[in-house]
Amino acid sequence: MSRINTMLNGAIVILLSSLLLPNWAMAELTSDELSRLGIEGTELTPMGAIRAGNKEGTIPEWKSKPISGIAGSETNNVIDPFANEKPLFTITVDNYEKYKEKLTVGQVAMFKTYPGTFFMNVYPTHRTGSYDERIYQATLAQAKKIIVCPEYEKTGRVCLDNEIDGGGIPFPIPKTGVEAVWSHYLAFRERSSNAMYNGVIVDYLGNRTDVIQHMRQIYPWWVSNDSELKKSKVLTIMGGSVYCGAQLLKKPTRSAGLMFGGCIYMNDFSARAYLYLPGQRRVRKAPEIGFHDSPSFGSDGMITSEDRWMMWFGGKYTRHDYATPIRKELFVPYNNNKLADKNLSFDDIFGKKHINQSLVRYELHRVWVVEATVKEGLFDLYKRQTAYFDEDTWVALGNETYDQKDRLWRVAEQYNVFIHGLNITRGIGDVHIDLITGRYASYPFWQYQAGEIEGFGPPRFTTRDGEDIGFSTELFTPQGLRKHGRR
Repeated sequence: MSRINTMLNGAIVILLSSLLLPNWAMAELTSDELSRLGIEGTELTPMGAIRAGNKEGTIPEWKSKPISGIAGSETNNVIDPFANEKPLFTITVDNYEKYKEKLTVGQVAMFKTYPGTFFMNVYPTHRTGSYDERIYQATLAQAKKIIVCPEYEKTGRVCLDNEIDGGGIPFPIPKTGVEAVWSHYLAFRERSSNAMYNGVIVDYLGNRTDVIQHMRQIYPWWVSNDSELKKSKVLTIMGGSVYCGAQLLKKPTRSAGLMFGGCIYMNDFSARAYLYLPGQRRVRKAPEIGFHDSPSFGSDGMITSEDRWMMWFGGKYTRHDYATPIRKELFVPYNNNKLADKNLSFDDIFGKKHINQSLVRYELHRVWVVEATVKEGLFDLYKRQTAYFDEDTWVALGNETYDQKDRLWRVAEQYNVFIHGLNITRGIGDVHIDLITGRYASYPFWQYQAGEIEGFGPPRFTTRDGEDIGFSTELFTPQGLRKHGRR
């Protein structure tokens, strides 16, 4: 139906198409569907994951409480509760055909492109994606009434209706691809973060450039309306912000001092961003930042805004149609606490062609597979994309993108960790590999290593209302950038 809308123009056609929309496209969950969700004793978890393990026993049952016996994060590092485990088996170019049905398209391509260096160590599966009960309760409350707005089917506008205060995964039982992408975008990573981040750019010869940034982020979707933070105007205008971020480049030296800040709003999903130019000591609007296929900040064009978080909408009006999500069992990067070790150098982590695979942990998990295809009549750098969302957390684990000739172009993986004590799952690193040029890059992550190098220390995450975020929301405004910018 959405493809018909993009092919036909005019107000009369739009009106008729809105009358013909299938009811399920905008319908809230039924009482029967809601009864399947619960913290204990239901078929599905609050996040919509299948509670039971698989029949082979290779995926265990989900538990609502975080695994016990873990003291939490150390002062300046992250604990790896599975450090003593050995791989169950290793997948290589010689045996990957045996496991092909549980491999992503991108992983198969990596075996073919880098047969001598790419391999996958597969470990026992641990479903560590558990949260504090308030996250479950928020999700169960949010899922009762929320819907994708009718304007999405009419015009492609990115918006929600009937949302309530307090956060929550909006669509734990996704009926459409756009619902799945919304749940992924609003996944609970943390309430705010304040940390040094590092991205890398590696050319086809293996030469690496490190791009270190001071990044500060807020996820206001998960901040309650009675929080002190919600007194900030920048978070409350235009239906309320769902994400705000600011990045200050520290390295390389030639770009040091360049800074941007901005927010994405419920009523305007375009990134309202501003850029501070240290050479000119001025701030300008930066509509290109965060917009669809524009280059991601500090990536030398290797990562687009759409690649961030492995897939997202990229603007007020989406350029893509999203296919109905499919749940599959796949070998995916999971519990990659080893990669968060502050004592790992970047030389240890990044190889000439891809990440050091001996440091990556793969497990068998159920994931939501979502396909996105550019709408008829629109253009995007990527003709189509595939993304993989973890069923327990909705945090993405990887993606593939295709060029205009429908060739597999770029392959990405995201390395998530569960941080004990904080009880959050979030990305700790990623890689984006260009199969055509032989280059690869990482979006700014690697917070523990970058914090150690810069003397900043570990990342400072907040997860609850009332905790000090450690910075001012002015950073997301032109006035704040002028104040905080440095030559």
